[in-house]
Amino acid sequence: MKDLLIEIGTEELPAGVVEPALEYLAKTLKDIFHEENIKTYGTPRRLVLHVKNFTNEAQQEEEVVFGPPWKVAFTEDGKPTKALEGFLKRYSADPSQVFKASKGKGEYVALKITKGSASPLEMLKDRFEELLTSIPFPKRMRWTSSKHHTFSRPIRWILALYGEELIDLSFGEVRSDKRTKGHRFLGKEWIEVSSVKDYFKKLEENGVLLDQRARREKIESLLKEVERELSAEVVHPEGLLDEVNYLVEYPFAVVGSFEEKFLDLPDMVIITVSAHHQRFFCLSKNGKITNKFIGISNNKPKTDHIRRGYEKVIRARLEDALFFYREDLKTPLEKLVPQLSQVLVHPKIGSMLDKVERLKRISHIIAERLSLPEEDRKKLERAVYLSKADLLTNMVKELDELQGYMGYIYALKQGEEEEVARAIYDQYKPRSQDDELPESLIGAVMSVVDKSDDLLSFFSVGEIPKGGSDPYGLRRSAFGLIRILEDRSWDIDLRDLASHYEFSTGIDQLESFLAQRLESYLDSYGYDIVRAVLSTNSSLRPYWVIEKVKALAEFRDREEFTDIYEAYRRVAKILPRDWEKEEVKEELLKEPAEIELWERVRDLEKEEVSLEDLAKLRKPIDRLFDEVLIMDKDKSVKDNRLSLLKRVKLLFNTYADFSEVTIQEVK
Repeated sequence: MKDLLIEIGTEELPAGVVEPALEYLAKTLKDIFHEENIKTYGTPRRLVLHVKNFTNEAQQEEEVVFGPPWKVAFTEDGKPTKALEGFLKRYSADPSQVFKASKGKGEYVALKITKGSASPLEMLKDRFEELLTSIPFPKRMRWTSSKHHTFSRPIRWILALYGEELIDLSFGEVRSDKRTKGHRFLGKEWIEVSSVKDYFKKLEENGVLLDQRARREKIESLLKEVERELSAEVVHPEGLLDEVNYLVEYPFAVVGSFEEKFLDLPDMVIITVSAHHQRFFCLSKNGKITNKFIGISNNKPKTDHIRRGYEKVIRARLEDALFFYREDLKTPLEKLVPQLSQVLVHPKIGSMLDKVERLKRISHIIAERLSLPEEDRKKLERAVYLSKADLLTNMVKELDELQGYMGYIYALKQGEEEEVARAIYDQYKPRSQDDELPESLIGAVMSVVDKSDDLLSFFSVGEIPKGGSDPYGLRRSAFGLIRILEDRSWDIDLRDLASHYEFSTGIDQLESFLAQRLESYLDSYGYDIVRAVLSTNSSLRPYWVIEKVKALAEFRDREEFTDIYEAYRRVAKILPRDWEKEEVKEELLKEPAEIELWERVRDLEKEEVSLEDLAKLRKPIDRLFDEVLIMDKDKSVKDNRLSLLKRVKLLFNTYADFSEVTIQEVK
């Protein structure tokens, strides 16, 4: 067996597309090759797939084909009829190979045939262009007159080897060859490659650190080395290290500096400007940003030319930022609020000022629901009013990732209370699944208010995420909302807020959307448990669902769960599916067992039912079935008993639909 290697050489790819492209290629080739051990490597100039000990053998598949009905396949003396002979001729078979097989309600002649498929590499040749054109890049480009041959960046070469053998692949005018390119600055332009083993050796000799995992470790090592030398700590936004990893083929660290006057800027501004524009890493000492930074170069710095270039660019960017900062401080945030009427959120939803007005209304409802003290309500009201004002500042217009943070900084500078300012920053947290939650109480409420409005306003006008498209970040808003409600133990029902929104198609789609997010969020508790709770509890009340799922998952490991399951099963089994009557007439209850059960049910309906309460219903339910004939000859008595069981089932359903719980999980 020989190794398989495919390299797609390109102009410099955007950093963000390399990893997704490699994942897609590996997944697709697994389907073509039925091969699990596909290794992927990526740099800005190449996407590489490598399979060790690849077997290029055609797959043999056995298939059952059906012929004529068995009764018409043979004569009375057992000889093949013309119908069977025609069937056998089609597959070059003889009567001894057939057997009887069922299909639907009949029995037919059947035959097992072996079908051969093309070899994996032949299938790759046939599908190679389709494979490359189907990679889901955010944007594609053409570099020839062909409208079909598109990619994220122009493809300049293809290397495809099976051991030492060249695989004939093509994409437009580019055909595969036994050559690749070295590092743009540190290696040869063209390198002849004789085998897969030779490929890895030649790239290493020509300045390409191909393995992105090793390259990332190298970058981290360079950063740590600078940290030790300068007794400082590297500071950078989330994702910068991954991005830089796909901007270089071999990393070199370059330490630069800028004038100390720029340290008047808030730390986050310096960090963001450095990362956003130049992908630089900042350095801090004693929790404060210093005037030094680290750039990761794709070229070995033989002189200080690279450093001076880095410093020139960052100086210009920080100069702009300092100007924006000083100009912004001249205008109080509250004076910017009326101008939010000029900032459009969405044509169907209105302006950002309209959003602030909605936030005011629903913040009052949530404050009431959480029983916030009057002092906190005033802080919340002020934070809501100022929450979006920083969108009109120069700094946020230039760097929109600083929204919220700049509002926090400017609010503090302009004399707002710390909790009010912090809430302006916290309203956007968490920005991702791994991001920290809001620190302050007011900030957490602000975040819940903001995310609730996002969901309710967009869903109310039919702007719903579809497939992988989510232009307004509603999935992120939903997960953030769920995380905060769980963390704070806040039982907020979005239906209480929905009256402030005009839903064109009802709120059902939002409920379904949140149910999907909760299923994913609570996956570790068991899919069946989550579905059981969501079947009878609205996802518009997320914390309520979360607590029930946790309790049910814990209770399932206890012996009492069998009591719940069996009691529910007996009741559900006898009730007709279409039974709707719920009224229980006490004068028709004659047997002690049905009277006892009715009294227990009636008492439980008055309070919040627990799993322990439901487990205790097992005995009176069993007694009812053991001592009472449900299907009494007297129709009125029978209907009354079925209505009683309906009430029992509804009582169980206030907690969950226990028919959704898989029986094999019962202990």
